[in-house]
Amino acid sequence: MAELPYERREESRLYRQLSVSSEINLRQLSIKIAMKNLDIYLTKAANAGMVRVNIIHGRSGGDMRKAVHDFLSSHHMIEDFEYPAAPAEGGPGVTIARLSRI
Repeated sequence: MAELPYERREESRLYRQLSVSSEINLRQLSIKIAMKNLDIYLTKAANAGMVRVNIIHGRSGGDMRKAVHDFLSSHHMIEDFEYPAAPAEGGPGVTIARLSRI
């Protein structure tokens, strides 16, 4: 008797939503790698139905924060963003982005 091939079931939408974090940490990455990771993350977050994400870019220097803000300003999935975050949410080390509904 031949064995039936293993069939992998698709992940449920609920599981996918739970598997995407509400924040991404870009600290200690190069700007190039951070922007690539941010783009991938925003796509996953939007596909999971998220409307608000926290982007941790850190407080020192400001180069990463500026790169994040420039990236968000021109990204088609971003409705708007808020900086700095409230102190309880990370203050000046965090930018909060609101995603457009897809």
